[in-house]
Amino acid sequence: MKNILTLLVLTLLFFGCKGQKEKTVSAINIENQSSINFLDTKYQETGFFIPDTSNPYPTYTYSDKKIGVFSVDFIGKTDETQYFWNPNNSKGYYSKSTNPENDAQNSKAIKNLIKENDYYVVASYLPGKFITYTGGEDGEFEPKQNAKTTFYLYEDRKWNK
Repeated sequence: MKNILTLLVLTLLFFGCKGQKEKTVSAINIENQSSINFLDTKYQETGFFIPDTSNPYPTYTYSDKKIGVFSVDFIGKTDETQYFWNPNNSKGYYSKSTNPENDAQNSKAIKNLIKENDYYVVASYLPGKFITYTGGEDGEFEPKQNAKTTFYLYEDRKWNK
């Protein structure tokens, strides 16, 4: 669990500083905004990818000036599931890869290999009120000084803080 928390913090720092499956899912009520169902496919438009970290895992991100920024991370519940995404695993995701950089961005292949019951699904959410967008088309932003990220764990078909 300690490794999962470390990965979540690193993910938040990576996306904060660097400037799904359709189903019945409970959504998070965000103050003064409509509800967010982090697993809704409309939030997966940028696609799934495998970040370049020491313990990689599938993730996707979403950014909207009104809603804010969030990432949804799929952290394996077992060491074997976690190791599947490691480039050094000769039997894992990259085992037949000729171009790991491209395969890390192959959203369809990544999404098709995720068996939700094998993963902790964690959303880290930074509301728009805590963000200053710095311009540009790539959605670069800086968290405000009082920024607060909220983490949600998807369990029993609902999001829990």
